[in-house]
Amino acid sequence: MIAEKKLVVVGLGPGDPGMLTIAGKKALEEADEVWVRTRKHPTLDHINFGDKLKSFDEIYDTFDSLDEVYRAIAERLRDRILAADISYLAYAVPGSPSAGERSVKLLRESLRDTPVNLKILPSVSALEAIMIELGLDPIDDGLQLVDASELEWLYELYPSAKSQYLNPTIPLLVTGVWNQSLASVTKLFLLSVYPPEWPIKVVRASVDSSHHELQLVDLDKYAKVDHLASVYVPPLAPDSPGSHFYQLTYITARLRGPGGCPWDREQNHYSIKRYLLEEAYEVIDALDKQDIDALEEELGDLLLQISLHSEIAYSESEFEIGDVIRFLTSKLIRRHPHVFGDIQVENASHVTRNWQMIKKSERSQKGEEEVSVLDGVPRALPALARAQSISVRAAKTGFEWDDARQLWEKVLEELEEVKDSAADELPMELGDLLFVLVNWARFHGIDAEESLRIATDKFEQRFREMERRARSQGKELEQLSIDEMDALWEEIKEQEKNVKLEA
Repeated sequence: MIAEKKLVVVGLGPGDPGMLTIAGKKALEEADEVWVRTRKHPTLDHINFGDKLKSFDEIYDTFDSLDEVYRAIAERLRDRILAADISYLAYAVPGSPSAGERSVKLLRESLRDTPVNLKILPSVSALEAIMIELGLDPIDDGLQLVDASELEWLYELYPSAKSQYLNPTIPLLVTGVWNQSLASVTKLFLLSVYPPEWPIKVVRASVDSSHHELQLVDLDKYAKVDHLASVYVPPLAPDSPGSHFYQLTYITARLRGPGGCPWDREQNHYSIKRYLLEEAYEVIDALDKQDIDALEEELGDLLLQISLHSEIAYSESEFEIGDVIRFLTSKLIRRHPHVFGDIQVENASHVTRNWQMIKKSERSQKGEEEVSVLDGVPRALPALARAQSISVRAAKTGFEWDDARQLWEKVLEELEEVKDSAADELPMELGDLLFVLVNWARFHGIDAEESLRIATDKFEQRFREMERRARSQGKELEQLSIDEMDALWEEIKEQEKNVKLEA
């Protein structure tokens, strides 16, 4: 008869030998062999193991990451319990095996398809000691729990998303801040969410638990971070200035809620519609000026409009901001199967073709069969931008000029029609000319909207300079003759050319 293979995982508690459970002590005494993740635990000194105690301490210097260390521990424990010369193995970890012990989670996975009887004993975790030291109830007070190694991983992999990972309006406990490097990463991560002077507590969970209060900005300067250290961060008020999306939605809801702003409370989707367009144009203006500070501010103003419309929709039982985000993330994942799925693409053109096919499939599933390739171009677009989008879509079907010469002849033809048209026909003929000019620009890879914007900016800049020079002569521009204005204009143009040549 083959002896049963048994592996028991024991939590040593936060450090006080009296916190080791009776069942845990019994398992350590009865096991054929006892492995500990680390010998750095005071409880181990109070048990007589004889020669059966073994440690994984030396493995920490063998690998570059803690994840690799924990995987190696799980693999070695699996191989050891499956060996012929042993039937009962105990694995002891600090605190509790069910709280912040990745090696135990990996061990469970590695033994899933083996005959080993794995038993994980309930134990007193270091969290118990921390909660008592801080006077917290994790359920009543609410508590976010995260390991410092997780923050390190996120900081390296997705640094731009760090400000949204933690909700600063909920108390936070960062465990495993066991060296200066992790303390530094933790500080940098938290500074994306909390102010530098925010008070925090470094807690040591041991036989004699203690904590030290300091400011967040000084965390990596604190010398007493070791394998027992955790960092507690108290919550920010939800209506305080902050970087988390929840704070924006809370403040928006408060503005429209009881006791909020009378103006905000009176608004509906249609009364603030024009502000959405204005803010979008101000974003474009900041981009055109290459003013990054203004871009940061204007994107915030645009985001406020989205938050306001979502809050209005919620008050009308239409949808809420979570629905907007869910709809968007679902669409992004669905339309990028080459990133989130197993589709292979060769280049950006391949991505565009897939995108169009996916959009067509989406419309079909909604019962919105495409009537025209021109569907989906908003009528509210500025006329020039709309003309460009329409012409791009039409050209993709093959409805396109053979060459630039033919297209230019069409431009000249439309120009003649404008010159020869009667007054009542002029608006229509001028529109035809503008539309074919948009096509000519598209054919040559030119963004007509952007070109007109640049030309308008250039005219505005020159005109303002004319006004300035006229005033420097003690006159207003309208007091000059047309010949004097023309002379000023040409003078400014010539100076611009000279500046370009010097550059």
